[in-house]
Amino acid sequence: MAAASGSRYTRRIALRAGLIAATSVAFGARTPHACADVAASLATSAPAVQASEGYDADVGLDPGHSRADVGASGGGVGEFEHTLDVAQRIVPVLEAAGLRVALTRADHEPLTAMAHPNVTERTRIEQRARIAAVGNARIYVSVHFNGGPAALRGTETYYNRENAGGEGRRLAEALQRHIVAALASVGHPVIDRGARDDLTIGKPYGHLFSLRGSMPSALGEALFLSNPTEAALLLREDARDALARGYAGGILEYFADAQSPETP
Repeated sequence: MAAASGSRYTRRIALRAGLIAATSVAFGARTPHACADVAASLATSAPAVQASEGYDADVGLDPGHSRADVGASGGGVGEFEHTLDVAQRIVPVLEAAGLRVALTRADHEPLTAMAHPNVTERTRIEQRARIAAVGNARIYVSVHFNGGPAALRGTETYYNRENAGGEGRRLAEALQRHIVAALASVGHPVIDRGARDDLTIGKPYGHLFSLRGSMPSALGEALFLSNPTEAALLLREDARDALARGYAGGILEYFADAQSPETP
């Protein structure tokens, strides 16, 4: 028993080293291609996260919204464009650390017809299709940007308290920490609005539908596109690279802690 515990502890240290390497690797990257090149070099040097058998993917990664439901907008860019851009930057960093990633979309089209006359039902159907699209994944992470009055700004991450026995909250808290730190690294000391239960939003349908799958899930609202300063920040390549590092860092921390003997 002691030997097994020591082995898990050694693996945790290795995963922590991989986390540090993976979240710092893209500092010099300025395009998705450059990020992929640097992440590929990481694959030969960083300790890999242990993949689990019996899963279709380790990470189901959802770039929020689509051309049919653009989401928020700012700086002349729709949310659906920024979410896909950032998600595509996240993928090579996670893959370099040994994780299998399934994207819910690779272009700007929705997965469903988006034809239901009721917007809530239309959203529910689309989000159910996205969860199904990644198959049996270990976790599900949805990338979004916020909207609202122009004065609002900051980063917040949502989880569903009823989802996966509290694992969603642990994932959301890890993402929140890393996204906030990554934005600070490019000179934007963002307001930390915390990891929050999605029931606090007050939507008519209660929950965010993307958090209703069977796997631990979290939804990041990294910046407010409705805030002119934060919308302008998102036009910067280094800021989008930083967000990719933040998401990847949170995901890697989650998996490192999941394999720790100290984690219940």
